[in-house]
Amino acid sequence: MDLLMPGGLDLRENYVHQLQQTINAYLPTHRFVGEALQNALDAVRDAGGGRHEISIEFDFASQEVRIRDDGPGFPNDPRLLFLGGGRKVGRGLAGLVGVGLKVLLFSTEYFQLRAKSDSDSLKFSVQDAHRFSDGSAAIALDLDEQGLFKTDPEPLSGGTELLYRFPKLENGKSVQVQYLRDVRADCLKRDSLEHAFGETLRNACDQGDFPNRFAALIGVHLLRYTYLGLTVVPEELAETTVSITMKGFDSEGNVGELASLADGQSECSFRLTPHYFNVDEAVGWCPRNRRRPVLTDKELANGGRGLARTDLGFNRTTYSSPDEYELLLTNARGELAGDFETYRARLWHRINGIALTVGRIKEFESYLPGGAAHTFSANGVVTKHDVEFNRGQNQQYVRCFDINVDLQAELNYGKTQFTDMHLVGLLRRFLNDAYAITIQHAAANFVGKLRSVSEPTEDAFLTRPDLESGLTQKKIPRDENDVIALTFELAGMGHFQDYRWYGLSSKDTYDARAVIRRSSDPESILTETPHEGALRVVEFKLRAGSIARDFNREEKDPRRLDLIIAYELGESALPDQYQILSLDNSTVGNNPGRVYPGVTHVIYDALSGVEVQVLLLRPMIARIFAPPEPGVLPDEVQDE
Repeated sequence: MDLLMPGGLDLRENYVHQLQQTINAYLPTHRFVGEALQNALDAVRDAGGGRHEISIEFDFASQEVRIRDDGPGFPNDPRLLFLGGGRKVGRGLAGLVGVGLKVLLFSTEYFQLRAKSDSDSLKFSVQDAHRFSDGSAAIALDLDEQGLFKTDPEPLSGGTELLYRFPKLENGKSVQVQYLRDVRADCLKRDSLEHAFGETLRNACDQGDFPNRFAALIGVHLLRYTYLGLTVVPEELAETTVSITMKGFDSEGNVGELASLADGQSECSFRLTPHYFNVDEAVGWCPRNRRRPVLTDKELANGGRGLARTDLGFNRTTYSSPDEYELLLTNARGELAGDFETYRARLWHRINGIALTVGRIKEFESYLPGGAAHTFSANGVVTKHDVEFNRGQNQQYVRCFDINVDLQAELNYGKTQFTDMHLVGLLRRFLNDAYAITIQHAAANFVGKLRSVSEPTEDAFLTRPDLESGLTQKKIPRDENDVIALTFELAGMGHFQDYRWYGLSSKDTYDARAVIRRSSDPESILTETPHEGALRVVEFKLRAGSIARDFNREEKDPRRLDLIIAYELGESALPDQYQILSLDNSTVGNNPGRVYPGVTHVIYDALSGVEVQVLLLRPMIARIFAPPEPGVLPDEVQDE
């Protein structure tokens, strides 16, 4: 059976394209371990309550992973290896049946599945499935005469076992390299591995919970950023244990700079249970001979006035009913505020529970991997949705609380977002109301006065890197305003001859509107009076890749945006759903008449298929003016 020809139909080109889009929607963490782990957790839940064990083996030298569960066994149905899959309706499980398994399979150079159910056993393997887009070669699967998986000659005692190995790709493109890079970025925000949460990893080892800091890092990441980190643990998983064995993590060639966390070990084992990692666990690792944060659970009270100043600690509260949710909307006068009537009608019945922790920014960075977060989860599975807080007078306290809202909701293919975006918008409104009415005041009382983000500050100008060009703008951009100024200076010098600008706006969702003449457009479009629909939508950024954050927050829509003008690309800022492609590798590049003048790249949204064109100022300036080339943006300079 050819896995690239579902049902024997020769639809290879479309199927390969759909498959690549689906893979791009999944984070490296989910591809490396998350999907296989989620399948194991779902299998255990299917088996019912009682004691269960899931085992995971990581070999970082060979980039091989083995995961086994003691559930009812993978069904003998080869059709599950094609894209599609039924939703796990009524099962309280994550995602769609079989989709994540196919994403994993087509990311590997070797994939093997063995299973034992009450009725039969099975075993199959697939070689080089990651080459599915290389050409016309089949991804073959050997079946029996009935078109089923063949019997396992040495069957398991029960359950399912996955064994898979990833290809070792160059330029940081291997799944393992991307996974470890995400682990580092998610958990250890600072440059040094030793400080902030790095100290907590050492404390965890000193307390005997982990054999070394690398194991502690992987374990904590599993509990905060994968399906093992369930904010609500279902009853069927209450007695489930996950045993983890690792080797090959002491070599920089295998795990990069994280090898320094191996603490002299090359192999180790440890155990975890399903739960969402929170500050109380990290505080419990703090040595008793050092200052330890105090943990309290005081009610926020009306308008958040129930908390008092605490020198070192966290206040944790949980909410599990509509009456309790409305405590977050009760102001200092004891009155309900915000859009509570809408939430009563449309939101409360969807919420399973809310967990809120208040504390100082520095303590969150020390006791939570990645610091404080504002997350939504679907039946315990944490998503990648974030919240932009635009209400409340004291925005400086946004980083002084960690909150999770768990809901009854369905997840998209990549299990990173809810499928119901109206629900997401409603949740964001609720959290903004809650912040303005109670949380900001509770945080202010608990941590004390912080400098307001609206208080005037002085910036440094002469110490900025030089632009090194014949422009009147002498320093490289530091924010979006500098990019706008640079664009219009170049326009004034005649370098945007096919552009006619119709204004900038701080009120509109997007920065600017312009008429832009492409090679397929008549010259008259630059002189005729345009109508509103003919104006192109333009956005300015320091780094083009930072627009993905606006897309994820649904502040901007890639389908509405025509052009991004940026100083640099900023490819590292992109989540997996988005890719930066050169014009030659894009769809729009195949039709030069659609390309805006000066464009060299596009940002491709793998879910919608939309390509947003990108014009880069730094290489443009380098072409126009004599050397030296204009300076690069320092890492610390970010888009707002």
